[in-house]
Amino acid sequence: MIMKAMTRQQIAAYAGVSVKTLRNWCKPYHDELLGLGLRPGMIVLPPNIVRWIADKFCIDLPP
Repeated sequence: MIMKAMTRQQIAAYAGVSVKTLRNWCKPYHDELLGLGLRPGMIVLPPNIVRWIADKFCIDLPP
């Protein structure tokens, strides 16, 4: 499946949680996400990070 770039708010909405909760879920994986290209202050997350988050937390995203 081809993933598209998304904001944290969009991902959180598909997961049914707040952005704060999504950030808390990702905290233990901060170094891994940095390795994937996550940078502080990023508004739109690139497709590879969106896919990683969706796979890690079993979030159903639209095709």
